[in-house]
Amino acid sequence: MFDCQCSSVRVAASAQRRRPSSRCFVAWLTAAISIALAAPASANMVLSNIIVHFEAGEPSRQDIEILNSGAETLYVQMEPKLVHNPGTEEERREPISNPREAGLLVTPSKLALAPGASKRVRFVNLGRNTDEERIYRIAARPISNPVTAEQNGVKILIGYEILAIAYPAAPSPDLAIERNGRTLKVQNQGNTNVLLREIFQCESVDQVEEECESLAGRRMYPGNSWELDLPQDRPVRLYQSIGMRNSVHTIQ
Repeated sequence: MFDCQCSSVRVAASAQRRRPSSRCFVAWLTAAISIALAAPASANMVLSNIIVHFEAGEPSRQDIEILNSGAETLYVQMEPKLVHNPGTEEERREPISNPREAGLLVTPSKLALAPGASKRVRFVNLGRNTDEERIYRIAARPISNPVTAEQNGVKILIGYEILAIAYPAAPSPDLAIERNGRTLKVQNQGNTNVLLREIFQCESVDQVEEECESLAGRRMYPGNSWELDLPQDRPVRLYQSIGMRNSVHTIQ
């Protein structure tokens, strides 16, 4: 048996902003070169980033670099979709046919990359200063060369999915967290998403993560609710991100 102790905490945007540095680009480039050296003679796609943030007051344009680390020409098709009711059972993804209406432009929509070459894909936020957050999912899908597809037979092509987030003009993070024994209830009552990156249960508040039990986190969109069963009665440590700002909170 365990004591049924209740505690609650409300999380706001108290964190430090973390921007990409030159070290991040060097790490990405080093990894890409390593993949190119170790890869078999085929087209392989490497992305410099898989999440695009359009925050209030920040530039409306973001770029992602796509690298072909293989030995064959890589053909890529970009397929953007607007996500309705994200993170719920009613989630629906609508293909974007009118970028102006959907609020996001992805260009170019098709790329051809020679072996070792890289190109930029630009993401433009066309719906700035809105009251509601907008969520997009963009598939970066490799496609076979239509000229040689029939000659080469069957190929396994692996793509990526990019998450693009257009934040409201006045973000108001409000994540309500309540613990009742071994049940953790989380509800996003704000107007912007909060990413619960990592969740740990530790014997004490100062215990290192390597000695704690790790639990899966998730991204909480506005209006989302989540109930998590905890394996133990230990304190819970939450690592979260609001946009590019990170913070940690402990719940007894």
